[in-house]
Amino acid sequence: MPYDIEGQNAEQNGDWIKSIHKERITSTMTKYFHDVNPQWKGSDSEKVVNIIEKLVYKTIDVDKLNRLNMSKNGFTFSFSIVQNMYSDELLDLLMEYHTDKWHFVQEVFMKDGLVDLVYEDRYLNTPIGCLILAQFIRRMKDLFKLRYQSIEINLSRRDFRVMFDDNTLKIDRKFSFPENRDTFFRMCMDKIVGDNYTLIVGNTKHARTFVLRNSSYELLISPDGGISHGWGIGNGSDNCLTVDALKGNLDMNIHCFNRAAHSYDRAGIPYVISLSPLGMNNSMSKE
Repeated sequence: MPYDIEGQNAEQNGDWIKSIHKERITSTMTKYFHDVNPQWKGSDSEKVVNIIEKLVYKTIDVDKLNRLNMSKNGFTFSFSIVQNMYSDELLDLLMEYHTDKWHFVQEVFMKDGLVDLVYEDRYLNTPIGCLILAQFIRRMKDLFKLRYQSIEINLSRRDFRVMFDDNTLKIDRKFSFPENRDTFFRMCMDKIVGDNYTLIVGNTKHARTFVLRNSSYELLISPDGGISHGWGIGNGSDNCLTVDALKGNLDMNIHCFNRAAHSYDRAGIPYVISLSPLGMNNSMSKE
């Protein structure tokens, strides 16, 4: 598994890295002095070791070691979103957490911008959810300078609520039928993203995972409950928007209210982010 940076290897911070190097230096040099001259007093050898330690301690490039570790082993981190947002700001909001890790993610995908994208969501069934997903895909393309080689979207036919007319539905309410959701989502993708894509609708399992893959790395973004989970429309003018109104202006940027941040049983919308060198997950699964 990739490093769990919430756990033992939390931040691979400078003090931790340097302490490891200092321990190795102290052990090696103390043994050296003892082997060369067993008569040396411990205090004399310790003085020399301390001088060498200080010199090495100052020359260790912590940032370089951190980046080397990230490129070799990948990383995983998690957090909960507590802010409100506009519908096209989700990626920017995610990147406010653990910015150093996101900078590395952005760098590796900007170096090799030809990517495959796969998204699975068991719970995508609202107009605002379709809009957020399409805007998220476009924002990632723009910010990371991507070229989508393929886009595959897997959605479920389950968990809909029969209403009288989906066209007059408020945009944070469930569609009546999956076919209406599919039609609206295709409109969002065609208008907002513009790239070719494949939409697969079936019995998607309990999945809500966004996977971005280039020739070297795989990025997994896992929103708890799906990409639209926890987002509602506030009490402003957007609260009265219907599907019909949104169809006529898919360039709209909707103000979204973070319901989960005000829930009694949770504090925000949980996300898990993981970056892995390709082949890492496969090699682990074989062990």
